[in-house]
This record gives sequence, C-alpha cells and structure tokens, in this order.
Amino acid sequence: MDPPRRPFPLPDPTESTAPPPAAQERILGVSFFNGTAGDAVEHARHGGGLVVIPAAPALIKLKYDEEYRLALQRADLVLADSGLLALLWRLVSGRRLKKISGISYLKCLLADSEVRQKEKLFLIVSSDAAKRKAIDWLRERGFPIDPDDCHAAGAAPHGQEHALLFEIEKRRPQHVIIALAGTGQEKLGVYLRDFLLYRPSIHCVGAALGFLTGIEHPIPEWAERFHLGWLSRLVSQPRMFLPRIGIAFILAGMVFKYRSEMPRLKPRWADV
Repeated sequence: MDPPRRPFPLPDPTESTAPPPAAQERILGVSFFNGTAGDAVEHARHGGGLVVIPAAPALIKLKYDEEYRLALQRADLVLADSGLLALLWRLVSGRRLKKISGISYLKCLLADSEVRQKEKLFLIVSSDAAKRKAIDWLRERGFPIDPDDCHAAGAAPHGQEHALLFEIEKRRPQHVIIALAGTGQEKLGVYLRDFLLYRPSIHCVGAALGFLTGIEHPIPEWAERFHLGWLSRLVSQPRMFLPRIGIAFILAGMVFKYRSEMPRLKPRWADV
C-alpha cells in the first residue's frame, strides 16, 4: 500500500522562499544581487524575506565564521556594500558588480511613500541613545513610530532572539530594520525569518541608520554619491587606516584565489 501523500510539500530549510532576483553574481560562494537600490527595495517589499548588505570587513569573515557563511548563503537578497569587491570582481572576471551601500538602500526604502504611510516599521538598534535618535529622526520625516516599535539590543543581540521573535510576532510589522554592528545582525535576521509565523521584509543595514540619524559620524552626500564613504570614515577615524589596508589585502587575496567559490573554512578567527 502506498504511503499517504502530504497535503503540501515540506520546504527545504536551506532554501529561500522569495522569488529569485533578476540578476546575480556569485562571488566567494555568495550570490550578490546585481541591480539598483530601487530594484532591491521593490524585490524586498513584494517578496519579503531577509536582505543583507555586507561590506569588506564582514566579507573576510567568510573564511572563519561558519554561522555567518550560512547566513549570507541563506539570505534572500545579498547586496554588495563594497566598492573594493566590485573592483576586484571586474579585474578577476571582467564583469561588473553594482555596489549598493546600506545608506543608499535604506534611503530608497524609507523614501517610498507606501512604506511611510501604510507599512509598519520595527527597529532593532544598539543602544537607548540610538533608539531615541532613530525615533526622533523618523518622526521628523512623517513616520508614525513610537518607542515600542524600536528595541535597543545592546552591542550584540545574542540571548534576546526569543524575546524579539515574540515581540515582532505580536506587532506584525511589514518591515524589520536591524541596525547593529558586526555579523550578529545577519544571524539574527535568519533566525527571525525562519521562525516568524509570517514573512516580513527584514533589512540588515548595519551602521547605515546611525549615519542618517547622527548617532554615527555622518557621511557627506558627495562621498556617498561617488562611493567614497570609506574615505570619509577614514578621515573621521584615522586610526582605522592600517586595519582597513589589511582588510583590503585579505579580501583581494580571497577573491583572486577563490573567485566564485566559498573560501575554505579556517579553524579560528580574531575580530578585526
């Protein structure tokens, strides 16, 4: 006797349920979206799921952080916030990769009138000061947001996942904006996407929200327009010059060696 059929097929937990992006470039084992910020926002708004925007310092952790590797591979949309990665990929493959910074993506998302007027936001930020700044900044721009729509997670969200899951499930926002430093935000985003009982758009924007609200040193419009945000940050934080040079050399070595393949996992890593 044949076994009974399931009423519906079980999804593969390693696969995304969002519609595939129109154009991608596979670099270091990660499929990067290769379109405009506006295209990315439209994809996220209509498909839901997880959007991540790694910059060069995060990408070098693909060699050492297994959870982070999986988070980028399982994200629904990965945007390249690294002009260096785009340049290296052009040298290696001859193909173009469009850089989309977290700031330009977030600006595009928040400029959408539908998001402002009809779609509820929930923010996860790093501190109470960041929370106050974010709420004030959004209210000044017409967003109906209150303190309960913003959670201050501290430097790292580890240990708060269940509480955040229940809070977001209760409030049911269309957009969850995670504005935390480091690689913990992507891991949190995967957890929320996989265990929420509905499918919001989850945007991991890192420091981008802080640059807009003023909690971080602001990046001038000209620097953002000409993809020179890294230069503005170096001017404001000159002590980061040598670490940034080191990161650039490490990322270049990874791209030239592995190209489209995921780097071999190393046994240990020290944060940079």
